[in-house]
Amino acid sequence: MSKLSKFLIVPDKFRTSLSASQASHAIKMSVLAYDKNATISEFSMTDGGDCFVDTIARAKEGAKIIRLKTIDPTGQTLTAKCAIMDEESALVGLTEASGLNLISPQDRNPGKLTTIGTGEIIAKLVERGYKTITVGVGGSASNDGGIGLLIPLGFKFLDAAGKDIEPNGFGLEKLDRIVPPATPIKAKFIVATDVTNPLFGKDGAALQFAEQKGATKEEAERLDANLRKLAQVAKKCLGKSCHDEPGAGAAGGCGYAMMTFLGAKRVSGFDLFAKATNLESHIKNCHVVITGEGKFDASSANGKGPYALAKLAAKYKKPVWILCGVSEFTEKDLADHKLTNVKIGQILPLAPNPLEALNRAPRYLAQMTKEFIEQHK
Repeated sequence: MSKLSKFLIVPDKFRTSLSASQASHAIKMSVLAYDKNATISEFSMTDGGDCFVDTIARAKEGAKIIRLKTIDPTGQTLTAKCAIMDEESALVGLTEASGLNLISPQDRNPGKLTTIGTGEIIAKLVERGYKTITVGVGGSASNDGGIGLLIPLGFKFLDAAGKDIEPNGFGLEKLDRIVPPATPIKAKFIVATDVTNPLFGKDGAALQFAEQKGATKEEAERLDANLRKLAQVAKKCLGKSCHDEPGAGAAGGCGYAMMTFLGAKRVSGFDLFAKATNLESHIKNCHVVITGEGKFDASSANGKGPYALAKLAAKYKKPVWILCGVSEFTEKDLADHKLTNVKIGQILPLAPNPLEALNRAPRYLAQMTKEFIEQHK
């Protein structure tokens, strides 16, 4: 018999392949196939990006998910989820209207896409009188420095001739002046970020993430320069710029926009998720934690969910299995990050090719889960 009987299953999404809930289901079914009496706790991971609204709202008694009409990153109309947490507070997830998940691979270009859709949701909630609005930022399709979030709230981003710039990352090239709304915004904001990266530079929003969103290397460098300009103009016109604050580079600069222009308090998206779901208690009571994501790499260590979960589990000396499509973490990397409690499994060495890995990810997740359990007999 296996020495394991209590499992905590908390995967993140496997982008372009599985949602967090689909990944969780595949792992859970494999555990139960091996031991039908196993005790399982499961959650869909969210660190501010995918599943943010659903997971956080469902964990709070009395919260209500609603849908509001807005636009996607290309400007097409859609209805997007947000949540009313109580009479005074609301919850917004950037991926619902501005996520990379909404854009087909051939249409992805973070310099041309915008976050205005999420800005429209925030503006509607402000108009309805909610006093505290929490926005989960992560998984964005764009690299617009967050200006799309701000335009529906009354901010103007102008060129040297006083005309509105294009509300996207490439449009920032022409930015010369920022005009805040005439009337102060009557709401407090909290921004939950999935990473701790700064706005620009080698670890910034563009150079770290833009190529993952469809940009070329040259476009990523161009976008990085544009984010530097945004910070310079913000400092000139507003007297402040939070470009070096942890999380400023989240979601193509949306963390920066909320902290600099809206005075938002920044929190870790994972910490907010962990608190809402009482995750630490579940870790204490399990024998093993199973998590995962499509790619486990250096960017995961900047605050993303599976890495943060592994660090939290290490506090209680719980083993963690990170099942992923592919990993760039070596045994030395794990040791350097003090993650000696972690074991990594990868789909790609099992699958004959990347397409097979994407199309049959549930099968390979189940296979890895079974193999890991058997190794603990």
